[in-house]
Amino acid sequence: MTTPATRRSARPGPAPTRLAWALCVLSVTLAVAAVALAAVSGENLVDLVEAHQAIGILDALVLSVVGALIVARDRHHLLAWLLLVDSLFLAVFNFSAQYAPLALGLTSRHLSLPGGDLASWLATWTNVPGIVIGVVFLVLLFPDGRLPSRRWWPLAAAGVLITVVPTLILAVGYWPLRGPALVTQEGEVPPLVGEMFWIAFAGSLVLGAISTVALVLRFRRAGAVERQQIKWFAYGAVLSIPLSLFPEADPWGPYAELLGTVLLLAGLGVGILRYRLWDIDRLVNRTVVYGLVTVILGGTYALGVLVLGQAVGAGRSPSSLVVAGTTLVVAALFQPLRRRVQRAVDRRFDRRRYDAARTIEAFAARLRDHTDLHALSAELLAVADHTLQPTQVSLWLAQPPTWMAGLRRGSSSTSRSTSRLTGAVSPSPRSR
Repeated sequence: MTTPATRRSARPGPAPTRLAWALCVLSVTLAVAAVALAAVSGENLVDLVEAHQAIGILDALVLSVVGALIVARDRHHLLAWLLLVDSLFLAVFNFSAQYAPLALGLTSRHLSLPGGDLASWLATWTNVPGIVIGVVFLVLLFPDGRLPSRRWWPLAAAGVLITVVPTLILAVGYWPLRGPALVTQEGEVPPLVGEMFWIAFAGSLVLGAISTVALVLRFRRAGAVERQQIKWFAYGAVLSIPLSLFPEADPWGPYAELLGTVLLLAGLGVGILRYRLWDIDRLVNRTVVYGLVTVILGGTYALGVLVLGQAVGAGRSPSSLVVAGTTLVVAALFQPLRRRVQRAVDRRFDRRRYDAARTIEAFAARLRDHTDLHALSAELLAVADHTLQPTQVSLWLAQPPTWMAGLRRGSSSTSRSTSRLTGAVSPSPRSR
């Protein structure tokens, strides 16, 4: 039995919660200040996106809030504390990257502010922990903040090593070079220090790929709730990865990378905090269906315009009649093609839903021919058990009103067949 004392002890203590929210406020303040300093230096949001700095600012804003909300519920959640540390490093990096040139008088403002040398030094190494934690430990510890099993501790130790060692080498190596030369990259950097960032980045990608295997194994052994959380995170990651493959592509590479980050953070936040907000299975289903329909119709349109247009048109440009006709054909094919693709996807990836829909359609077709109420009741119970898989099914019959009974007094069988059918179903957790 839970007593008030045990309930009070199970709640997060005030000190960890206050520390978490303090780190959150600090990260958010530094991230917002970085945007303000960029505006002072003459940069707008578009410039931040093209310089790939908007991603770090967005990560600092979102991860800090998510980490603080988790700590408010569970102060022992390791992943939440790592998210807070990650967001703080990213916020410090972006703030320092904007403050250093402004304070050292290297912008058009030609200001002279204190702390410019320190900011230039911080901007050289504080992004390394933010990158490694986000790539390795976010995947390895998602969603409960624990390792999948004890055999994964060498991977966690390698993640700590690839985080601490390059960070220390960068911090120590760049300390003598702090100042304007470090911002303008005119100082002579030791070879080991100069390559350390890329060593940490490559190592984090390798360990992140291995952490993905751990996440897949965790999903196979997870319960219903944890599976929904992993689905949301994986859904955002799958959409984010192709958008982030070519960040330097001109002109849409930085914007696609930012969109991928938004999708990843959305999947992370919903998966941890509100995994029951939407039906992730239905969302994945609709994404696959409309993605296939878009590819098929896009290919049909391109085939019609390019091939038929060139064959019919007199010049190099396709005929306007062919373009209009192809557009009408594609529009007419949309709904039939969508229904066919939907059935194919349900049959291949959502067999339970597909079988349940077929069973209900068949029952609705037979319902028009039923006159025996007892057979109808038995079949209705069988359909409910097959489609909903409830833990309990109750069915009861209500007598017709007195005025209907007077009209059908001459036929007892007809009276039984026109009685109202009422039931109650208690769904199981699987059908929710």
